[in-house]
Order: sequence, then C-alpha cells, then structure tokens
Amino acid sequence: MEEKDIRRRLIDNTKQLLQDNVTVTIKDIAEASFVNIAAVNYYFGSKERLMRIVIEETINDVKQYVETQVIFRDRGQPTEKTLEALMTYIYNFSLENMGILHYLFLSHEFKDRSSSMLVDTFLSDNTFTKQVYQSLERTLGISDPKELFAKYMMLFSMFSIPLFIQISQMRAMGPIAIDTFRDPEFRQYYIKNIMRVIRQ
Repeated sequence: MEEKDIRRRLIDNTKQLLQDNVTVTIKDIAEASFVNIAAVNYYFGSKERLMRIVIEETINDVKQYVETQVIFRDRGQPTEKTLEALMTYIYNFSLENMGILHYLFLSHEFKDRSSSMLVDTFLSDNTFTKQVYQSLERTLGISDPKELFAKYMMLFSMFSIPLFIQISQMRAMGPIAIDTFRDPEFRQYYIKNIMRVIRQ
C-alpha cells in the first residue's frame, strides 16, 4: 500500500473514532488502521498533527455545506426550507462528531491554534462569515446588525449541543440527555422552535 493510502486510512479512521469517542489514543488509531503505533508519528509527526488535519478537513466539510446551502443556494428555494436544512445539518453534525467538538471546545490536549479553528471559521470576522451575513440579510430582510448577529448565532448554536450533553452528564443525568438529543421528535421540536425565533 502506498504512503498516501496509509495516510488517508489513518485520517479516515481517526474521524470515525471521533464520532463516538471524546478520547482517542494513538493505540486506538493504530489498531483501527491495522498499523503499528509508530506509523502515526512516522506519517504525521505526532498525534496532535494528525488531529489537526482531521479537524481541518471536518470543518472544511461543514464550511462547504454552508456555502452550498446559504451563500450559493438556489434563489428559488424557500427560505424556511433552506435554513431548516442548514440547522438540521449542523444539529446532526454535532451529534455525529462529539469527539471532534470535544477536542475543539473542552480538550487541553492541543497546544496550537487547532482548538480555535471552529471559532475562527464560523464566529469571527472573515470573508466567509461576511458572505453568510450578506446572504442572511437578503434572505431574511434584516438590516439591523445586532438582530442579524443574533440570528446568525442561533443558526450555529447547534455546535454547542455536546457541551449541553456533557454538562448534563456531570450533573448525574446520565445518558438521558444524549438519548433525548438523538430522538427525532426532539430534534424536530428543537429546530422548529429556533426557526420560529429566527423568522420573527
């Protein structure tokens, strides 16, 4: 197998492991990829470097979806359908990538800017967020900057779902919280109520 294929396998398997696990070791990655532990350091230099690549790819996937759904969307698509699809995507992404969001928000493992990549991409002043703002301004007919920012934050509030789940678990609510968030009826209720506020 070529080196690029082994690198790709390590990245993809790390993504898979992080979907359900908030803690992933080099041993976990090596076993899932059928390589020895030294291979991670050989191909990436460190686990931290591998994790950074995984997170960068994952965030870029989300960014690409947002660009497709919001910035470059079909002008004929109903506003409500567009925003609901975006919120559903982010909601599902948050539940399916608990480990990645844990590393971004809660882990002290990173020593570089990896832990701020999500914030830098979606919650800071950059070309991408300006494009989303402009699209929302046109779509929702909002001109007030504070109102626009509030609705923007509501759209991306789903990234914080893993934080809610972990806080509830620390308060001895056990697995009830995550089961609730994964319930389709709860998801629909949650998104519809946020949509109601955004449309106001």
